[in-house]
Amino acid sequence: MNLEFLTRHWALMLAGVLAAVITLFVVFRAWSDSAGGQLRAMHNALRHRRQDLSRREKRADKAEKRLARLRARADSVKPRHLHEAAEALEDATALAKIANDQVMIAETRLRELILEEFPQNQHAALRARYFDDESR
Repeated sequence: MNLEFLTRHWALMLAGVLAAVITLFVVFRAWSDSAGGQLRAMHNALRHRRQDLSRREKRADKAEKRLARLRARADSVKPRHLHEAAEALEDATALAKIANDQVMIAETRLRELILEEFPQNQHAALRARYFDDESR
């Protein structure tokens, strides 16, 4: 390809590049919409929900320990600080419960996806791979 060819056929070259980009986009969408792509996306969502649950539980434990420390020194701590620590514990516990509910929802969606999109002979292997506890 020389400069003369490019100056004469620039529109053709641009159309070829555009067609390649569109083809890549269509292939990516087909890959992500496939059963395997959906499974990967759901598993990533579940993993993020579990990480969020872990963080929320740690925050609740930290708030509980702080409240216990303040209650141990209740005679030298302002009542306002005790009240704020108790409220922080309630908030952290509520957020941990919400995060636990979100994990349960993500697990249910992943189970439904496995049941709907994959053949029955793969169900046990997929559940064993993606779930820690099979008793649910």
